[in-house]
Amino acid sequence: MATTDWMLGWQFRAACRGQDSTLFFAPNYFERREEKDAREAQAKAICARCDVREQCLDYALRIREPHGIWGGLNEYERRAMLRERDRQRQAG
Repeated sequence: MATTDWMLGWQFRAACRGQDSTLFFAPNYFERREEKDAREAQAKAICARCDVREQCLDYALRIREPHGIWGGLNEYERRAMLRERDRQRQAG
């Protein structure tokens, strides 16, 4: 069986591999706050036990992924992290 580069990377070892992707990404319809919080809590619980969580988060930050839960953080949490990094760079 032939392997590809991604099969050797962190994605192949991710705890979310094979999970329902709808946990990690908002639906294309209005999602009530309680539903969003519950969905994200489930996704973050999977991330919490993931061996490659740090690589996943680094990837999402590097490409500035605008959607979903990556490395245990949602898009708002990642944006705040990027803003803080930019502030630190500008200050230092």
